[in-house]
Amino acid sequence: MTEEIFPFAGQVVHLRRKRIKNMYLRVQKPDGHIEISAPLAMKRAQIEAFLLKNTGWVQRKQRAMKERAAQRALTCQYLTGQKLLVWGEACELVVRKAKGREASVCRKGDRLLLTVPDYATAEQRRDLVNGWYRQQLAAVIPKLLPRCETIVGKKAAECRIRNMKTRWGTCNVVKARVWLNLQLAKYKPEALEYVMLHELTHLWVHNHGPAFKVRMDKYCPDWRRIRKELNANADFS
Repeated sequence: MTEEIFPFAGQVVHLRRKRIKNMYLRVQKPDGHIEISAPLAMKRAQIEAFLLKNTGWVQRKQRAMKERAAQRALTCQYLTGQKLLVWGEACELVVRKAKGREASVCRKGDRLLLTVPDYATAEQRRDLVNGWYRQQLAAVIPKLLPRCETIVGKKAAECRIRNMKTRWGTCNVVKARVWLNLQLAKYKPEALEYVMLHELTHLWVHNHGPAFKVRMDKYCPDWRRIRKELNANADFS
């Protein structure tokens, strides 16, 4: 494989040449930069023509990424009226003034009530909400894990929760320890089950090769759709 960069329409394109037959175009998070995988012998003119043909698609993807980034920046303020996801449902955040140093988070129907002192910063509000997400996940895992272990045929020595910035979960195959991203409490329950099955499957197959995919097709037939939807709406804030 070889790598290079070249300018195109005011942007920098990252090109990887591989031993493949077809060309693949991606708009990558978080900044929307363009990546192309192309056959080793393909001429630059062919690659640029392919880019030109797909300019509209690239621009739409980049606009969507910018809009999501702007929305995340707004959400990170944790102010009344903002929408926060809870198990795939949009809840309106309501911030209430606390008495003294009291702080709490609770859900009331389609509202998420955040009680904090006036001096609480956006970061402190975020930490409180993330702590609540952690509690939500911790309440579900003891029921879900045994079911997933039965499906996969492997047991985790332990399952822990961590706030991760780029992954939904990890698995230490030596210690049989599974870590789940607390942000999964934002999404539909099927996403949590998919990630748990995914990590447990690594106790059989350590990589993401064909053998891994065969097992995932058996354990979670709809895993590709769930993964696509989860990644398309990923918010690690």
